[in-house]
Amino acid sequence: MKIDALAQEIFDDMIAHGGKVYIVGGSVRDEILGRYDQHDVDVEVYHLSYEKLCAILQKYGHVHTFGKSFAIVQLEELPHYDFALPRQETKTGHKHQDFEVIIDPDLPLEKAVLRRDLTMNALMYDYLEQRVIDLCGGLSDIDQHIIRCVDPEHFMEDPLRVLRVARFVAQFEFQVEEKTLNLCRSMAQSHMLDHLSYERIYQEYCQILMAPQPSLGFMFLKDIGALPPYLQALTTTHQRLDFHPEDDVFTHTMLVIDVASHVKKKTDHPLWFMWACLLHDIGKPLVTTKEGHAPKHNEAGVQVFQDVPIITSKKERQYISTMIMYHMHLMNMSRHHAKDLSYLRLLKKIDGKVSMNDLIYISCCDKLGRGKVAQEQYDEFWLYIQDKQKRLGVQAPLPLIRGDDLLANGLTSTHLFKQMLDEAYDLQLQGLSKEKILRSLRKYEQR
Repeated sequence: MKIDALAQEIFDDMIAHGGKVYIVGGSVRDEILGRYDQHDVDVEVYHLSYEKLCAILQKYGHVHTFGKSFAIVQLEELPHYDFALPRQETKTGHKHQDFEVIIDPDLPLEKAVLRRDLTMNALMYDYLEQRVIDLCGGLSDIDQHIIRCVDPEHFMEDPLRVLRVARFVAQFEFQVEEKTLNLCRSMAQSHMLDHLSYERIYQEYCQILMAPQPSLGFMFLKDIGALPPYLQALTTTHQRLDFHPEDDVFTHTMLVIDVASHVKKKTDHPLWFMWACLLHDIGKPLVTTKEGHAPKHNEAGVQVFQDVPIITSKKERQYISTMIMYHMHLMNMSRHHAKDLSYLRLLKKIDGKVSMNDLIYISCCDKLGRGKVAQEQYDEFWLYIQDKQKRLGVQAPLPLIRGDDLLANGLTSTHLFKQMLDEAYDLQLQGLSKEKILRSLRKYEQR
């Protein structure tokens, strides 16, 4: 394994003081898989006390501790390394963090490994002997592309592990072993996931969405009955087969996010973009008719999104809400050959919330996320959009008329200024000069 030079020096010091050093968890798994993305390195140190561990690390820089009860230590000079003592955990409550932690520097490896969630995450790299220790069959499971829990009893103690399995399904495109699948289904049906915080759910969903094939993660959650209501409702909402041969909205959404995963890096906000693609049609269950029509499902989607609690950032919510609202507009404008004014008005509506670039990409992903796409119609869309961009730009024009202009021209109905400025801007988009707009606003005030 590739190990930082400073880390090697520290490891050697720990061994000189009687310690035993293992690298554990995801970094070992990813080394086996040949994935070399930046990864936190979890280091487990045996046969040293907590005090001795801290004392050794303090020789090399500034130490951050997370409480003696957890025995987890970080060194500021090695920001991607976490040092910990072996421990056992006993569940004490329903929440993800409700555990009693028992630190045991001399804990046998066979017992220490039982707290790991999956066999592929239970691999240990012996730094001194430079070999991988596999006590749970993780190497074989990786080779066969299988996700398997280490110990069913310990696995069930943490409901977050269900979402972690979904994440790994999407990241690695592995199959979940049957007993582990049934275990996850049982945990979901027992409502164990209800005790997870919105923050933890959001974090896992983000990792699913940023995976190479995010649909696999959400399909897994669907199969075990763990989808949130706003996604579960999509599975029973059917669409017109002449427009959507893939049938239900959930299947369509899965196709959309898989297409989106290939273009997300071209957007201004890749993660927010993926969330918008996942949620773009959540309004359809509210408005879909028996015939499969879904009138104003974008507006309904904005309404449903208000009750999606796991996204807390105001800027992110504004972005996603705007994308839901306008995800159809560009395709509709292209199909109806809408004039320049419609495009300019749309630029104003999304100004400061979503870029035209990102709106174009969600429009394309929505179009391509269908069982059948007419190439001619898709090509016409791009010709239409490229023409608009070339001639009209991608930013809303700056307003010619501001509040100071209204006052300077003798307009005094300040309570109407917002409406008047909106009217002024729309007249500007229609091509009127500043002078003509001001004359029109005087008439507006007299109404």
